Amino acid sequence: MAMQGGGPRARLIRTIFAVTAGSMVGGCTLLPAEFNLSPIYRHRMAEDGTLLELDFAWPIVHYERTPEGGSDFRIRPIYRRVTEPDDEPELTAADGNPDFGIAATEHQFLWPFGRIRSDDSQTMSRLWPLWWQVSRSNTDGLRETDWYALFPFFWGGSREDGAENYFALFPLYADIPQFVTYDRMVMLLFPLYVGLDKQGRSTHMFLWPFTGFSTGPDGYWHRILPLYSWESKEEHQRLSIAWPFLHWGRENLDTDDPVTRYLVWPLFGQQWSESGHISGWTALWPFFQYISIKERLTRLDLFWPIFRFEEDLAPSSQLMRWWVFPFVARTVTGDQWAWNFLWPLIWLREYADPDGVQTQRWIVPFLTRVHRDRKDGTEDDLTRIWPLWHHETTHDGRSEWSVLSLLLWRAGNTYGFSEAYDFLWTLAKGKTRAPDDQSVELAANLYTSRTRGERTQASVPFLFNYESDSHGSTLRLFQFLPIPLSGDAEPDEVGP
Repeated sequence: MAMQGGGPRARLIRTIFAVTAGSMVGGCTLLPAEFNLSPIYRHRMAEDGTLLELDFAWPIVHYERTPEGGSDFRIRPIYRRVTEPDDEPELTAADGNPDFGIAATEHQFLWPFGRIRSDDSQTMSRLWPLWWQVSRSNTDGLRETDWYALFPFFWGGSREDGAENYFALFPLYADIPQFVTYDRMVMLLFPLYVGLDKQGRSTHMFLWPFTGFSTGPDGYWHRILPLYSWESKEEHQRLSIAWPFLHWGRENLDTDDPVTRYLVWPLFGQQWSESGHISGWTALWPFFQYISIKERLTRLDLFWPIFRFEEDLAPSSQLMRWWVFPFVARTVTGDQWAWNFLWPLIWLREYADPDGVQTQRWIVPFLTRVHRDRKDGTEDDLTRIWPLWHHETTHDGRSEWSVLSLLLWRAGNTYGFSEAYDFLWTLAKGKTRAPDDQSVELAANLYTSRTRGERTQASVPFLFNYESDSHGSTLRLFQFLPIPLSGDAEPDEVGP
């Protein structure tokens, strides 16, 4: 369902966009369906006469209809508006609703700093570091709002029933529910006092993190660092004196084979179980370490991080790993294998994930090769030779290539960046929006073409445009003078 309202500011933006787009479409109807005076002006109309693509003062103003039926309007690199169509537009009342048929609307400002997105479940806005806010419905159907301003100084939020209203002024005061992994976080004159609640455990720290105590259903701890620290829980007891130099502990107390350990940091340390099933030592930590759990785990570090060997035979965490840093490394688990050479330059990986099997080859940053064989028989594939070229195909039949290709990240991680900035470096690119929808374009639209089904359109600025479909093909010299090339195409009057 489309969002209703949105406030005076949102309505003003929608009105300006509607007037601008409407005036452009009105002008397009007086010209051929394929028309190219780039970089001044260019448009491409669909077969039904609706606007498909538009550029004005390239690369500043750009519009295109998305494959799903939404719209993508840009004033690069300042602003972008993207809409996603409603799957059930008949359920949205059209009268008085300028977003009839739209399920989601997103505005981007100076990406990645500014963003406003609204759909039927939540509204999010940000202008980092000045402002961030998200409002959504929780699992109980109650509306929740969280925000911050002048990051990281002002934080706040509320819930529809009033049960989770909070405010924070860092570093003076905070009382925040559901903070990171904690049920509640309270702060006063940070770092003078910090309080944390999680699953029945209450923690109080003064001059964080040096002094404090914690109690809970599974035990307690208290510390005054660097003097001492003591922790006692069901599964372990740990003592530190003159922290970080002297440590003693008992682990696995909830089993029939507890482990004793001590460490005189960084000189020497040792651990052992009463049965001898577990043993280990460290010297000049972290350079020399060894631990052994019989019939399960072995780990040895020599001159860390230069050499490590590790093997874990447990069915739930199978692992074989070794490295001679930075020259070579090898990792094998139950669902992946990997080689690394001259870290971090060369990576070879193959692993199984829920969708299939993926192989990766990296020579950072110059070569990227990623291929996935999906369980449904489809494939995803990416090849990049940085900074010259990349080609990517996805399992849903979409693909793209470009020359040059400067972004090192890929897929959804490029969202927003490519649309706002790739005109700065892209000399040529091609795109398959759907299996029957392919396009190619050069920078500034010096050449552009698109094939959708049986319809092909192409043009070079000022010189010619070309249109071809099941009825025939027409070449227009200087964008206007029609020359029928085949079929029953006739020299049309100026118009789509």
